Amino acid sequence: MILLSFITTTLLIAGCSSSKDIQDFSIEEISLKEAKKITSEQGYTLKSETLTESDIMIGDSNVFDFIKEASIEGGYSKDDFDSITEDRKIVGYELEEKSKIDEPIMLCMVIDQGKVIGAYLEYAGYMPGFGPINSKENFK
Repeated sequence: MILLSFITTTLLIAGCSSSKDIQDFSIEEISLKEAKKITSEQGYTLKSETLTESDIMIGDSNVFDFIKEASIEGGYSKDDFDSITEDRKIVGYELEEKSKIDEPIMLCMVIDQGKVIGAYLEYAGYMPGFGPINSKENFK
């Protein structure tokens, strides 16, 4: 009986762990696919196909408004942002391209419920530092 309880608990823990890994893998897979699509369309180059950053998106800040505006200007749906859930994440990839002030440029995707609902460029050293994916005005 004790052995059966141990095996059941071990399987439960392993099952929970692997579903999280699958979810994280899906986010990486979804974001990389979108990043490759954007870089192909815009003529950018990914520095690496590995996520450079990943964070939870805060929905009640001024930063959210900049991200939303840049994403919509870049061709994403306003409706997706208006119905955003708590299951949202931002993932980013550094581009080979640099800004006019020779700082990194990040290509960031907003993912909600397993779908990319927005994307924007993030410029280090700029305020506010967010721009649509199709804007190259701050590029070197």
